[in-house]
Amino acid sequence: MPLIDIHGADLAESEAVELQLAPDAKLEEIAPRLGGIGRIVVEFPKFRDGRGFTLARTLRERFGYKGDIRATGHFLPDQFVALVACGFTSFETPAEHVPAQFAAATAIRQPGQLLRRMVVRAREG
Repeated sequence: MPLIDIHGADLAESEAVELQLAPDAKLEEIAPRLGGIGRIVVEFPKFRDGRGFTLARTLRERFGYKGDIRATGHFLPDQFVALVACGFTSFETPAEHVPAQFAAATAIRQPGQLLRRMVVRAREG
């Protein structure tokens, strides 16, 4: 699956310590180790599962995580703006969507009504 990094870094060369998180991960349990983790990969097991948004937002705002947070699994190009707003910095694009669809999503300046609601919910969450 292709990788997209919103900061333009060469992801193939990265040797960061990586942690894979399922949507039901308990962040309090991993919080003490966050300083030694360069990348956290958040799984989206199905399109309708939005818990990954909350994980990323919590990692950034509550735990102050500064490293790469990568989305992987099933997410849509239409969700790209919300993913970035919640703290994701790289993406392993799903096979169902060609990378060009996500490249087009990066040009979106104003999210649609659904994305605005998702971002508001993530902030309130």
